[in-house]
Amino acid sequence: MKPKTFALATAGAVVAATLGYAVYFDHKRRNDPEVRKQMKRERKKVKKAAKAAEDEAKQGKLKLIDYVLDAVAKETLPATAEEKEKYFMTQVAAGEQLCNAGEAYYNDAVLPFFKALKVYPAPLELIMIYQKTVPEPVFQTVVQLMALEQNKRQAKFYEEFPPKETHVRLGELPAGETPEHKPIVRRGLVANEDLKDGQTIYTETPLVSGLHPALEGEYCNYCLRKVPEDKVTCSNCDKVAFCSAECEKVATENYHRYLCTNNKPQEGEADVSNKELAFFEYTKENNVKYSSMIAKFLSTMVAEEMERTRNGQSSDSTFNSWDHIDRFRYLDTSATENTKREIEMLKEMLGTKVQGINEFLTDEIYLMLKGKMLFNAYGVNIGEDVVVSESSEHMRKTSNDKKPVGAALYKISTYIGQSEAEPNVKVVFGDNHDISVVALKDISKDTELLASYSLPVPV
Repeated sequence: MKPKTFALATAGAVVAATLGYAVYFDHKRRNDPEVRKQMKRERKKVKKAAKAAEDEAKQGKLKLIDYVLDAVAKETLPATAEEKEKYFMTQVAAGEQLCNAGEAYYNDAVLPFFKALKVYPAPLELIMIYQKTVPEPVFQTVVQLMALEQNKRQAKFYEEFPPKETHVRLGELPAGETPEHKPIVRRGLVANEDLKDGQTIYTETPLVSGLHPALEGEYCNYCLRKVPEDKVTCSNCDKVAFCSAECEKVATENYHRYLCTNNKPQEGEADVSNKELAFFEYTKENNVKYSSMIAKFLSTMVAEEMERTRNGQSSDSTFNSWDHIDRFRYLDTSATENTKREIEMLKEMLGTKVQGINEFLTDEIYLMLKGKMLFNAYGVNIGEDVVVSESSEHMRKTSNDKKPVGAALYKISTYIGQSEAEPNVKVVFGDNHDISVVALKDISKDTELLASYSLPVPV
């Protein structure tokens, strides 16, 4: 037999034998109960092994996450901008070195990359950079850590706010359905206990307030109270006045030092072309207050951060003004020539005084802050009736017989529901911007608090 013929015959025999075995095995699989049982046991065994490997991987990821969160919690993060920058660069370099060493070091790289994220001024921006530069397994774990930490912080916020002594809490209330018929939930203020008719439920100071521009000098720039004859004035400008030395001190520490026009002559002539003065005149000419309230809010955030740093508090241990305002509902607004000009002026005015403000204050952030004020700020009705031009900026008006002297944004009262027909509470102002919420009837526990006020959109 020729070699070629022999090879073909051998190959044919092998194929035939293989096919024969396959037919035989298929027959046994279909008809032999023991074979079927054995195959079932094998499948279960493979599935169990895969499940065990998956569970082991999950447990390993959970242990890694717990380890990283614990390590970061124990570490004292830097306080100053210079220290943060140095710390950031060190941690990123460590993470990159570990990633370059290979996949075996990916888990070790998670900790330094997450530490770097903790001190970076714009975390979401850094996450986008990580997505492009960090290996996918490391990136996904960092994102999981960030989401988990945020969820814990969110839960903690609603556990601590509002304080128990206010007799209210933020409840989850129905707010319609999505097009897919899934329920929509909103946060609303509900009674945490039975309340009595006429009871003052709580009193609060605003997150930020703003005086009507035409009333500057007649009313306190901080608390909006009518100033006395012996009013307190700023030592560096003649544009604002305060009702007391205490209000002047708080205002200066929180925001006025950043916004002062400094137009009083010190040595020589006053600077009449400064950016702060231009901003002040703009608000007066255009009869607007929300742009200056945003400036106050941003400045107050800086003051809060400085105070927190002095007290040695970490950003994770306390909640600041941004934590509150970030949770408010807001009215969608579109950019206009005026809003673009306002953003430009704020950056010119605060850019050299507030580090990172030019990067932080995007068009979207500014419009969101303005939308939150348009939707949530209350008109402050105090003292005698005032004669001022009607502003185009919406406020929650609680009285139709008196024009407000300004507007204020509140941490708790923002969540009060609106009802013209059946209000069960009313908001009351004393002689300043502090607000008290008073029950109009007996209110049972878990009932939503509703007040009569105007909305920027139809109900």
